[in-house]
Amino acid sequence: MAIRFASVMLFVSLGCAVRSAANDQLPVFQSDIQPLLVSKCGKCHSRKVQKGGLDLSSLRGIHLGGESGEALLSEPTDDSLLWTVIDDGEMPPEGEPALSADELELLRHWIASGAASKDVLAASGQQVTEHDVVPIILLRCTTCHGPQRQDGDLDLRSRTGMLTGGKRGPALVPGDPDASLMIQRIESEACPPANLLLKFFVRRPPSSEVDVLRRWIAAGAPEADIPPAATTPPHDPLVSELDRQHWAFQPPKRPSSAASIDDFIDDKLQQVGLTFSSPADRDTLIRRAYFDLIGMPPGFPEWQRWSQSDDPLWYEKMIDHLLASPHYGERWGRYWLDLAGYADSEGGISADPIRPVAWKYRDYVIAAFNQDKPYDQFLIEQIAGDELIDYENAAVINDQIVQNLIATGFLRMGIDETGSRTMNFVPERLKVISDAITVVSSGLMGLTMECARCHSHKYDPIPQRDYYRLKAIFQGALDEHDWRSFKSRTLNIGTSQHRQRIAEVNPPLEAEIKKLAARQKQLAADVQLALLRHHYPDQSDADNRATLTALKKADNNRTLPQKILVERLQRADVMPDQAQPDSVLQARQDIEAIDREIQRLRRKLVPPLTIRALWDSGRPSPTYVLRRGEHDKPGPWVTPGVPSALTDGASLLDVRPPFPNGSQKTGRRLAFARWLTDPGNPLTARVMVNRIWYHHFGTGLVKDLENFGVKGEPPSHPQLLDWLALEFIDRGWSIKEMHRLIMTSRTYRQTSQIDEQRKRLDSQNRLLSRAPLRRLDAEALRDSLLLVSGKLDPTPGGLPDAVSVSRDGLVSAYPHEGGTWRRSIYLQYRRTEIPTMMDTFDYPNMGPNCVARTVSTVSPQSLMLMNNRHVRQLAAAFAARVDDLLNDESDHAGPAARVELVYRLALSRPPSDEERQLGIETLKELESAWQGNFAKAKALETYCHTILNSASFLYID
Repeated sequence: MAIRFASVMLFVSLGCAVRSAANDQLPVFQSDIQPLLVSKCGKCHSRKVQKGGLDLSSLRGIHLGGESGEALLSEPTDDSLLWTVIDDGEMPPEGEPALSADELELLRHWIASGAASKDVLAASGQQVTEHDVVPIILLRCTTCHGPQRQDGDLDLRSRTGMLTGGKRGPALVPGDPDASLMIQRIESEACPPANLLLKFFVRRPPSSEVDVLRRWIAAGAPEADIPPAATTPPHDPLVSELDRQHWAFQPPKRPSSAASIDDFIDDKLQQVGLTFSSPADRDTLIRRAYFDLIGMPPGFPEWQRWSQSDDPLWYEKMIDHLLASPHYGERWGRYWLDLAGYADSEGGISADPIRPVAWKYRDYVIAAFNQDKPYDQFLIEQIAGDELIDYENAAVINDQIVQNLIATGFLRMGIDETGSRTMNFVPERLKVISDAITVVSSGLMGLTMECARCHSHKYDPIPQRDYYRLKAIFQGALDEHDWRSFKSRTLNIGTSQHRQRIAEVNPPLEAEIKKLAARQKQLAADVQLALLRHHYPDQSDADNRATLTALKKADNNRTLPQKILVERLQRADVMPDQAQPDSVLQARQDIEAIDREIQRLRRKLVPPLTIRALWDSGRPSPTYVLRRGEHDKPGPWVTPGVPSALTDGASLLDVRPPFPNGSQKTGRRLAFARWLTDPGNPLTARVMVNRIWYHHFGTGLVKDLENFGVKGEPPSHPQLLDWLALEFIDRGWSIKEMHRLIMTSRTYRQTSQIDEQRKRLDSQNRLLSRAPLRRLDAEALRDSLLLVSGKLDPTPGGLPDAVSVSRDGLVSAYPHEGGTWRRSIYLQYRRTEIPTMMDTFDYPNMGPNCVARTVSTVSPQSLMLMNNRHVRQLAAAFAARVDDLLNDESDHAGPAARVELVYRLALSRPPSDEERQLGIETLKELESAWQGNFAKAKALETYCHTILNSASFLYID
């Protein structure tokens, strides 16, 4: 569309006098057409300004067209894009002067007569350069003759390598395609070899690509003399100074009119005739602060400490206490894991293989938040940790080197199917790279850049060129032509102490696990055979065995008979227990017991040396714009760079190899990370403080966390956003300092109560005239249920807790010894096996990440809390805990004491008089209804279950 628009604009602007085509004189570009284009179209389509990537100042630019690469001229005339858009009535657009008949005739005649030019080569539009050939070679040939393999000692990555050749001599003979070995091998289909096509995920070049190779060689295989498509001082042809004036593309400015959060908020409130709401009461603030900072309510002793404190600085000291808690990193680390798209599996259609050591990145993030690692350093480590210390040549591997490498897992969290036998072609690799770019652009830069993969952004000044310049930054580590799948993109690295502990502890545990796994596998096969024999007695034993064989294949690789056999087994497997033989039920219990034992032993293992890392290989392939985002439609060559709209248009990214005398690293990602964390960067600090604000207030100052662009909603308090961004930088990029700044403000400490005036003047609470009322997210809800019931295991870090999937699809976590469970952040999050409670309460699908979660209120949530067996068990444990705390063995504690304690434990406050009376009456009625020896216990259990289902438990006031 950009080309069609640009083509039309060419004709819309032609208003000058034109030469007559009389006397059979053919129009010539240089004398008849070029002056018109320069004078009438140069404002938008020249060498300095190229809307839609179109340069009309030369005939070559017209032949190349705009960013899609579609030529504007062709024969016959009716096929010419230039003529078609006019002849179809699409252009000129409404409001623009219509073309005169003479103007139309001159252009039509020029196109129909062959678009004559004094420069024959330029008129042909058939120039082929090295940059037309290299992308083809990278796509079709360098798997065998490139960075990882050089079969026949042949390296085809450059013209020099082609001329040097390999064991059989030069690959090309300039000027003679037929004599060139590379052409002979390709046209005879000897290359790429048929037996390696699927193994190396290569497809044969189509005839159009072979034609390009032939024409290049026939022309003498000329070297390219074309600069990369990049910002060239002093002008950027694709982004104007006006484009750079958008508020978010300008560095933050410190306002002079206010000096605190409350100053900015109060000013906006007064403008509409509002004031701050009254302060929230102490118990409300305690619960709010605990959930905001650690994601759980206070324990009973802690609630008593803060609710009864007479220290005038009790609130500030409570904030410091929470920020020092190890649970703080678990809460705020979870937010960052959403942004990174964290998952414990690779994703894909069905296989969804486990990522065995992804949890190391999770623990790195939690530790970073607990340590209050400066945000700029936090980003640099995650983007370019492998380029900070030369780990390949380090005399000693220390913890910092290991952590730097673990941090690069940030760029490896997207869905990655490239370990599959059928999903490792270049398009799948490009999808992995695209996901990494999306995580960086949406999460760190607050920009939506996905559309620029295929065309220039329709709303923001992000040309397609800038997307691929950003891709070039990652090319040293994520190179679609020098690819490592998730199976091989790992490093085995650790300290000497770590290696020693592995050698001492793991061998006997691994041997026991192997034995148990073999026993479990045999039991599973026995169960499957028993199911088939019981439910399909007429099916032959050969078919039963064939079913087990079919299960070992991926579902998309099974034959039709195999699929039928597997479906029969699946139907038998999901039948209710009462329809199954006793042997199957017993074997299932044995399998589950073995599974629990394996998980127990695995938790005792010393973590392996393996790190799921990203590292620079120091040999990036050249990066080309891909026309319409298609992998086999290369456009202009680009060099590494950042979005031009965020710069002055003249400065280039300062890329330097970090270890000139050591390991080969490009330094591209390190240069990008330093640009990103430079105090003058207009977006980085703003985006992060906006995210922190969002998690405290439920809405960001900029409502859409990932869109600070032109079409994004502007900030509700722009000066406050800038002030916070600058305070963030001035306070050493400390996230904990931002918490203190926000949470000690009057704005944060307001009540959430709303009156008619506030409802009318600030219905969406964008002015912050009150505190927001928010529902607990999935993690906070589950963790709170565990804490209140006394079933929370506080053990941090390490291997994720495994989950089981019942035959009715319920996904739940295995308990630890003693019947306890760890916090939700430590669950295993396999993309196809999200724990049911988490999924019900809006745990996100990472595609590739989640910048802001959806918050829904739907019936399955209530039904789960009411009917889920695990929730009912936790309610029973909660009731038992209440009894234990009241020493109720002698029945001395009456209903009033029970109601009081239930409220204090679950809701961090005493009940109101009405709630107390209603609770007492409810307990008495329930005891009467239950009757028998256990009436009192059952009544309390039911009452506790009711409180856990209440809005007061589910919402933060």
